[in-house]
Amino acid sequence: MPEEIPRWRARLADNREARRWNLTSLLLTLPLLLVGYYNYAGDALRVAAVAVLTAAATEFVAGRLIWKRRSLDDFNAVAIGLWIACMLPAATALPANNAPLYAIAGSMFAVLVAKIPFGGTAHAPFTPAAAGFAFLTVCFPHRVFAYLPSEIAPPLHGRSLALLLQQGRSVVDGRQLAGVLLGQTMGPMGTGGILMIAVVLLVMFLLKERRGPAFASLGFVAAVALLAFLIPRANGTGVPSIWGDMSIRLSSVGMELCSGSLLFAAVFLLPDPAILPGRWFTRFGLGAFAGALCILLRYIGSFEESVCFAILLADAAMPLFYRIQSEIHQVKSFREIIMGHEAPDGWGGEEMEAQ
Repeated sequence: MPEEIPRWRARLADNREARRWNLTSLLLTLPLLLVGYYNYAGDALRVAAVAVLTAAATEFVAGRLIWKRRSLDDFNAVAIGLWIACMLPAATALPANNAPLYAIAGSMFAVLVAKIPFGGTAHAPFTPAAAGFAFLTVCFPHRVFAYLPSEIAPPLHGRSLALLLQQGRSVVDGRQLAGVLLGQTMGPMGTGGILMIAVVLLVMFLLKERRGPAFASLGFVAAVALLAFLIPRANGTGVPSIWGDMSIRLSSVGMELCSGSLLFAAVFLLPDPAILPGRWFTRFGLGAFAGALCILLRYIGSFEESVCFAILLADAAMPLFYRIQSEIHQVKSFREIIMGHEAPDGWGGEEMEAQ
């Protein structure tokens, strides 16, 4: 009789791919947390610790009660908590500084509502971290966008880039670009290091397991940049317009990409392997669709940041992209049959040559 494999070893083997993905995600996110720590000191670590512990504890309890098993082996709950924390302010500018409470609420919602009922990491139809932050945006908009300036690295302006962009003001010029790329702006504690996020996206293309999902991020960024260039908001009014010289258009592209959690969500939340379709072109198309939705919601929405809503809407449209992928595959297979490369009985290449 073959030797029976211990249950703990079988469980680790089953979760190997998911665990590797989430551990890589955590390693790629940690530099952004360090930027948050540099800007906001202990406040950033406190919010991150509360969010991670809440997500892990919620999944542990719910997994034992609902699934009758442990489900923390893949570290997905840790990644969810850390991503939600990065999109929150380290401390709010309002008198009652309860940023950790919102980290608790967002992490619990992400795990209990967007993940556990659907069967876990590999089966959730919506990105849990995006759902958690969208919940906070709807319920507590005056809290999650009440950013407090950093005393260690003072921001370039007294307002967040997203709010300045709503007013049509541009701050991305040659003198201030370096500060914007290094995160010296008011905003979420872990999403301001634009230069570091760009490096993470480059690293994703260098890693074999990350290269395919990274096409979704690339499509997202391309769509946002194109629409921001064609219909700029950094025109002094904040109202999208097709008019504007080259400097206004380029400034609008820079402001859209560098503001809020847009680039962070595109790189970390959008390329979820449990949701994305299999082919690179459908992943790119899904990312472009999400990017277009994000720009649309920014133009017509009332919230300062709408990227998580765009990702959730793109998740809801996922069956359409699977259908497109299937149709393209069928057309390709039919063409191969007609050309005789893949010929079943009665459709061989000899028959075509005889004709």
